[in-house]
Amino acid sequence: MEKRNWWNYISNRIFVFVASILLFCILQIIIQCILFFRGEAPLWHIVVLSIFMMGFIAAFWFWIVRPYRRTQMTMQRILDGYILPDRRLFEEEMLTPVMEAEIGRLEQVLKSPEMMDLNKRQAQYLALQNQINPHFLYNTLESIRGEALIAGMDNIADMTEALAKFFRYTITKVENLVSVEEELDNCETYFLIQQYRFGSRLKLHILYEEENRENIMNCRIPKLTLQPVLENSIIHGTELKIGTGNLTIRFELTDKRLIIRISDDGVGMDEQTLAKLNRQLGRGGKALAECGEKKGGIALVNVNNRIHLLFGEEYGMHVYSIRGKGTDVEVTLPIVTV
Repeated sequence: MEKRNWWNYISNRIFVFVASILLFCILQIIIQCILFFRGEAPLWHIVVLSIFMMGFIAAFWFWIVRPYRRTQMTMQRILDGYILPDRRLFEEEMLTPVMEAEIGRLEQVLKSPEMMDLNKRQAQYLALQNQINPHFLYNTLESIRGEALIAGMDNIADMTEALAKFFRYTITKVENLVSVEEELDNCETYFLIQQYRFGSRLKLHILYEEENRENIMNCRIPKLTLQPVLENSIIHGTELKIGTGNLTIRFELTDKRLIIRISDDGVGMDEQTLAKLNRQLGRGGKALAECGEKKGGIALVNVNNRIHLLFGEEYGMHVYSIRGKGTDVEVTLPIVTV
């Protein structure tokens, strides 16, 4: 269905009324200018009419156009599948009491136990449905591993086993959240596969305060949060540099947040590229749809948007980078242990 321009949502009668007033003001200013040059009217008539017209335009823009546009943006985010924000944050966007009542009713429906249960069942069904074909893939990998062991090719057998383990984790864990320990185990499996390609050129370091180890490992985070970032660090960072590349995953606990920083000492990125990436990460709504998936793995905006959907937009990713020095990706999450 063709999208209508947002101007079409403003009543034609309001538009005609405003246009008529503006046309009247313009005609009066022209007439007063003619009379002024003839010496038949004072200058202040023109000044007053001009100020009135500018004030009217400003009032029309701030009191009519902007509220309509804010409302449209809020409704678009709801249509894109995002949960309703705190109603206090967009009370000014409620154009009428009827609209406020409609939003309240919609909020009740979307947050009802029945709707939440339906969404969960649908997500689980889709996840189980998507497992059917990939199972054939890792079963085939297990067969290849068996043949490699028989032939005495231990390296091929080990690499095939790591790849099968990686795919098994990806397609069998249907829940949204996994423990940090499980996610790290998957990262180490992925890194093992990469080491068959890069050898000793690539090193992985995992850092945390030893006294917080148990609490950190028990934290729940969205599945496939760390591995896509690690993959991006290798492909766009350490792979492009000469010499050894170091990757570091650092965990930090605060009172309410788990902060994860994935760092590399690769080639980094320039300020323009960095600013563009952080704009995409901060856009929320349509960033994932427009950016899609990057070559070589899940895009960072994919991971960032899943964090937004699960925990809200106060959490997510931010990237720091210096050209020639490396890149840090900081992931901020709430502390969830159940």
